[in-house]
Amino acid sequence: MTTAAGKVSLRPQPNRLRPMALDPLPEHPLVSILISNRNYAAFLKNAIESCLGQTYDNLEIIVCDDGSTDDSLQILKRYESVEKRIKVIYQHNGGQALALNSAFRESAGEIICLLDADDVFMEDKVKCVVDAFAIAPDSGFMVNRMLRVDKTGKCLGEIPLLRQLPSGWHGDNTFLMGPKILAGLPPTSGISLRRSIAKAIFPLPEDLKVYADIPFQVLAPMMTSIVAVQTPLSEYRMHGANAAALSKYSAAHLQTLASFERERWRVWQGYLESSSESQPDISYATDDVPSLMAYACARFRSDPRSKVAYRLIPLDYLRTLPKFQQWYWRVSLFLPDWLFRTSFNFVYGHTRAKIVIGQILRACRNEPRF
Repeated sequence: MTTAAGKVSLRPQPNRLRPMALDPLPEHPLVSILISNRNYAAFLKNAIESCLGQTYDNLEIIVCDDGSTDDSLQILKRYESVEKRIKVIYQHNGGQALALNSAFRESAGEIICLLDADDVFMEDKVKCVVDAFAIAPDSGFMVNRMLRVDKTGKCLGEIPLLRQLPSGWHGDNTFLMGPKILAGLPPTSGISLRRSIAKAIFPLPEDLKVYADIPFQVLAPMMTSIVAVQTPLSEYRMHGANAAALSKYSAAHLQTLASFERERWRVWQGYLESSSESQPDISYATDDVPSLMAYACARFRSDPRSKVAYRLIPLDYLRTLPKFQQWYWRVSLFLPDWLFRTSFNFVYGHTRAKIVIGQILRACRNEPRF
């Protein structure tokens, strides 16, 4: 229900999130690898070869080229002409979400693996995905650790850096308080889904020109249990052309992140409003959703109105964040702007200090494979 003031007003209801029922997988399921590409000719061959070299053979590779202007088309046409497992879709530039939507429409696999065109899979990635879903038949969302590498392939650490991957059922009441992203979830190339879960999430919002993994990170844990593989199965390439490789943020970066944070809220609200069992516990103006990144952007610009942006963040939503982040955002109000900028880059950036700490913690843990 929308009020005259433009607020989305929904009557809070008891938490009724339940895992979706999943049909049994066949013994040797077809796996669809979806790749979105836009001007990544320098990395595209490695991405495709990593799929063709998988130890699991029942797979298809669907590449959507999103209006590339480099040598990507020549590379794709060459592979398409000699490899029957590869299907290529060519479209005008519309962004990562639209490219993945096109690839998913052409897929037929019972399992969906996502791969960015500048990343690669380890040779046993797909086999491990299939095995993980077989071991956990009630789980429809699989995540794996990733290695951070530079453009030459040199290892820079792991994803996640300072924690383990989440696993199990997480659809508790906090998901009704805001678009929660579980701490430790990997980006696109560390995500795999059962088809029924993917079908419930696609199509992705077309405004997600980048960060198209947001709907999976927000919605999949609300729909199904997670099975996690604590061994790195993908490489995440950090280079100057990908936005997530930042170790130092600017106000312009945060303004972009604020726009994608608004998409998180829209995706979350849209799913719960369409559900007959659950409704959000928070009402907000549809054109002014809460945004921690908008507050951070104001702090980076030393805007004296930054506290106004912070007060728009519901307290219940802050409680959905990891404990450390809850503490950080509350303390941030008392930090001078220069110290806020420094601390934000450590908390959210890929700094060398975090990489070293992550390596130490990883060495001290004996983590099971599943």
